[in-house]
Amino acid sequence: MELIKNIAKAKAVNFDEMVSCKPGEIESKTLAQEKGVGITLLAFGKGEGVGPHTANGDALIYIHQGVASVTIGEETQEAEKGQMVLMPSGISHQVQAKEDMKMLLMVVRKEK
Repeated sequence: MELIKNIAKAKAVNFDEMVSCKPGEIESKTLAQEKGVGITLLAFGKGEGVGPHTANGDALIYIHQGVASVTIGEETQEAEKGQMVLMPSGISHQVQAKEDMKMLLMVVRKEK
């Protein structure tokens, strides 16, 4: 059974070749989507975003390129290249690209 897909096995892979920023678009590539975990690469054109929404698991984002405005509940902060933000389960959150931005999203859920 293939648990992680859409990526070369046993090879170094360039993140920037996996997804690309395009004006007015969000590009995503799902690497894993199972009951307890989701892993997705996302590329946002400047000004694009997702949310507000809640997730049924903790969502961790790692900013690979650019700057994002991240709102969790009522608080907004900026996250930039090399930083991570944990968005807790059940709390409304949203992410918006302040410039072209790429990120890795990992969602971990408790299996029922």
